Amino acid sequence: MADKAALNRSVQCGVNLHHKATAVCLQTQRLMFFSLENPIISTITFKEPMSSIFLLLTLAMTPSDTMTYSAMQKLVPASIRGWQASEPARFYSGREIFQYMDGAGEVYLAYGFSRLLVQRYARPQQEEILVEIFDMGLPRNAFGAFTNMQGRGPAVAIGQAAEYKSGLLSFWRGRFFVCVMIDNENEEATKAVFDLGSRIAESIGDDGPIPSLLHVLPQELFELQTLRYFFRHEILNIHFYVADKNIFRLNESTDAVLVRLKSDKSHLLLIQYPSSKEAAAAYADFTASYLPDARAEGWIQTENKKWTGCSVHQKYVLAVFDAVTLADAQNLLATLQRILP
Repeated sequence: MADKAALNRSVQCGVNLHHKATAVCLQTQRLMFFSLENPIISTITFKEPMSSIFLLLTLAMTPSDTMTYSAMQKLVPASIRGWQASEPARFYSGREIFQYMDGAGEVYLAYGFSRLLVQRYARPQQEEILVEIFDMGLPRNAFGAFTNMQGRGPAVAIGQAAEYKSGLLSFWRGRFFVCVMIDNENEEATKAVFDLGSRIAESIGDDGPIPSLLHVLPQELFELQTLRYFFRHEILNIHFYVADKNIFRLNESTDAVLVRLKSDKSHLLLIQYPSSKEAAAAYADFTASYLPDARAEGWIQTENKKWTGCSVHQKYVLAVFDAVTLADAQNLLATLQRILP
């Protein structure tokens, strides 16, 4: 059974069922029933009794896992501004995340989720503060989890990047993605949320590298808060639905960025593959499946009278969706191809 408090905190585009938001994603039900293709992620299936699964997880736990939990516990203070930890921290590892947040766990698994710490804080006559620290295994995974949610509120200076709105502070640093939240804002509780977030970010310590793919994208071209970084097609479909099948051949060895352009609000997708051969194969799959009737060198005008097209350059695939004019879209891809390595 998922954590009831987590479920009661609403839904952010079908991504985090426990986070506040107003948007609803049309792909929510589809996402909740995805079976991830990564065999490592999909190893545990819930066909056996739950007691058997817990036994297997216990037997599989190594001393290094225990040390990791101990290290994560040290990331959160015992108290902050009069709030005290109200119960022992809870930990969820791998697919145990579904015990806490049901279908939204698929998103974190798609980003390489490793383990989660949940800590609650209480103070008499004040709001409960909830802390969630996601160990995403790698900095790129933590960065991706943050971008998956960003754009809901103004940026704040905590960790490597952070946002705050309506009682929810989210940020990333190193291999961790962190949420600190209250249900109802007041001045004292909001200060505690920020102080707690700052303490956790400081405890995490070192920053992590940003994926190198972002360095080739001119920031002046797109709206920064629309940037989504990912490497699985399930995440792409949340933000811009392309197809049920993985026609871009996205996987853990790829890097992908989706942004909305300032000029005409069209979407630009840039994917980096390990080799030019893999990029060419993905380009062939996408054009055959998505643009079978394309004209003008891989471009097609869709029913909404806008333009969609794709190109391949070395180990990169570039796609534009819903461009207002064909000329502008073609010029954009040509410009990016000159910038790419």
